[in-house]
Amino acid sequence: MLTSQELTDAYERFDDDRIIRIATFESKSLREIAVPILENEIKTRNLPKELLEWIKLERHFFKGSELGMLKGRIRNSTCSNCAAKRKPIMGFHIHHCSVWNFPKEMKVLLCENCGKKLRNKNYKIAATLGWASKTGFLQVPYYFISELIDSFKFEKISNQIIEDFIFENTGLLRQQGIDKMEKIIQQYNSNQMHAQKPEIPSMVDFI
Repeated sequence: MLTSQELTDAYERFDDDRIIRIATFESKSLREIAVPILENEIKTRNLPKELLEWIKLERHFFKGSELGMLKGRIRNSTCSNCAAKRKPIMGFHIHHCSVWNFPKEMKVLLCENCGKKLRNKNYKIAATLGWASKTGFLQVPYYFISELIDSFKFEKISNQIIEDFIFENTGLLRQQGIDKMEKIIQQYNSNQMHAQKPEIPSMVDFI
């Protein structure tokens, strides 16, 4: 583990683009001692002040009762796929084993009905196209066995996906507010399904 001085030396060697990317995408995962070092580099290089505010938003984590409240709001929100509230929102980990599917896996927040439909669609694809690859005779059985095992711990997996979503989108949720949560979920699902990552999260328009 690097010392404070070693981190300082490392950050000083990074170019501006690297510093901006760390501040934009990685600041929430930094060790505490690295945060002031990153902030100092931003100030010293006269980089956009918005980066400093974004770091604060990203590291203002949801915890305790606030986290529990937010998870409840997510579960009771409108499904971004069917625009209904008939079923609670859950986290679905969708795997693919067909060579024609991309991305190979995704984690989405959908109502129970839409999530199951998406998962069943992938089961059909796996059963028909999964055998096309050279290793299909191994991948397809393993895929369905893994799905069967995961089905017994679905609630745990769903809860973890929701918590991961909150962590990954801490900055946006703080910046845009909980009232924009459904828009953030919609964008998150779209990014997952198309394997995309917003270049500048703070600039996403949720109005």
